[in-house]
Amino acid sequence: MKKRFLLFLYTLFVVLTTHAQSRVFKQVGSGISTSLHSIMQDGSLVGYMTFTELEKASKDSFNYEVTIMDENLNDIGKVKFREQKLNLRAVAFEQDILCLAYIKSDVLGTTPKHKISYKHAAKKGYISFFAQFINLQGEITKTFERKADIDIYLALKGYEANALPFKEDIQLKNISNKGFAAFYGDKTKKPLFTFNTAGEKISERQIKEVAASYYLHTAGDDIYLLTQKADMEYGSGYTLFGYSGTTNSPTLKLQLKDKKRRMLDILGFGNDPVTGKLFISGIIGNTSPSVDLAGVNAISKGQIQGVYKIDVNAAHKEDVKTVYYCWADSTNKEIDKKGYIQSAQGHIVPRPSFRDYEGNTYFLGSRLKARSSKAAIIIGSITAPLLVPGIIMMSTGAYGAYSFDDVLLMKMDKDGKMSYVDSIGTDIHKRKNFPPTFKTEDNCSFYPLTNPDTKTSFLIVKAAKDIMIYNVHEKKIMRKIARTNNTVKTNIYPAKEGHIIVSEYDEKEKSTKLSIEAI
Repeated sequence: MKKRFLLFLYTLFVVLTTHAQSRVFKQVGSGISTSLHSIMQDGSLVGYMTFTELEKASKDSFNYEVTIMDENLNDIGKVKFREQKLNLRAVAFEQDILCLAYIKSDVLGTTPKHKISYKHAAKKGYISFFAQFINLQGEITKTFERKADIDIYLALKGYEANALPFKEDIQLKNISNKGFAAFYGDKTKKPLFTFNTAGEKISERQIKEVAASYYLHTAGDDIYLLTQKADMEYGSGYTLFGYSGTTNSPTLKLQLKDKKRRMLDILGFGNDPVTGKLFISGIIGNTSPSVDLAGVNAISKGQIQGVYKIDVNAAHKEDVKTVYYCWADSTNKEIDKKGYIQSAQGHIVPRPSFRDYEGNTYFLGSRLKARSSKAAIIIGSITAPLLVPGIIMMSTGAYGAYSFDDVLLMKMDKDGKMSYVDSIGTDIHKRKNFPPTFKTEDNCSFYPLTNPDTKTSFLIVKAAKDIMIYNVHEKKIMRKIARTNNTVKTNIYPAKEGHIIVSEYDEKEKSTKLSIEAI
């Protein structure tokens, strides 16, 4: 049968040069689809893999190839197999076993685009959750499959727009010294599976909580599912469910609200680097979920009322410890009741939060300087029907102005004491009048990295022009990299612990060089 090109062509990476810590990939147009995936264990990167769909083997099957690489991008081995149409969704690793979770189907991607063919496929086709277990010798030791309750006709129509057939996409995590946990949601159910490293199903729980989003997490041998209500906005309405052992019902149900029923937004969610237990951190909002905590005006008026940290030492209520730090209750003169930081001369627009090896919880975000004119706002509301005065006032900045510039760093120590640490200079972004949210205007992004050997925390700050590597403990910029240099575009991504990936894309050569470097 004549080979048919895929509907959606991806990039095939061909290795031109290979050595430890560095590889160069060149783009080649082809009907073959290759995707690069990180291999995670306990929240840390331990390797990489490529998943390649090769030529069609028969009417309803394809040839596939999995290439496994270590954390230095060196090839470990390859696995070749034949299977029906697969869409790889998640990868995890535990005790020398690699678990791959797919969407499997005999109709998606193989059914011609036509209403009649879609209806015919819907009568006999299927879509399923498919898990594959591979050892480091390149042997598929076990597979697991569960047919999903999916409207096939709608799934085929959605596939044209790259929409996934599952209502909740597949998530996969390793369970330390145990195996793996997998979660997805179809039309009628939301199963949570656990498997041992032999690929045998240990338990199956049906999640009954109705929510807009679900996030699967593991810490030690405990499994957690973080949900967010559909009617909640601006990062509120969270509930954490915890499962200990093989019990079907949750052993922990924790609503993220304080005693005053104020919403808790999440900025940090992961495992403590020392204990390996779950920690959560973020900001204390308002009692009303309708308040936009991302709005520049709301932040400058003090709608963010403080910060918090939660240590979840096990999936039971008695093992949860929460510390709140509210601006209004603080005697710290450095931060006023509206969250204005005197030393920084501005408010923090908090985003990422992380934990270091000494038990400190850090909050970082862009510095906001904002001013508003009450008189102009009153005049604007009175003259609103006239249009022209309002347009003039908007264009001249009469209502107010704001700016984003430095990245601010604040610290809550292990005892709950809050302090301002430092500011990292970045590009200044100024604008007249207030925007709806800072997310639409702030041009800076950042994330933390940790070197476990030296127990040092770093920040990767991506501004408009440069990328900076900042040492949190020494309070200084260790390295600055231009994002664009002639035809080469540079970016930085997390790699194995204590390292970063420096990606250099050469527009002229159409090639990407990936280098793993220690920080």
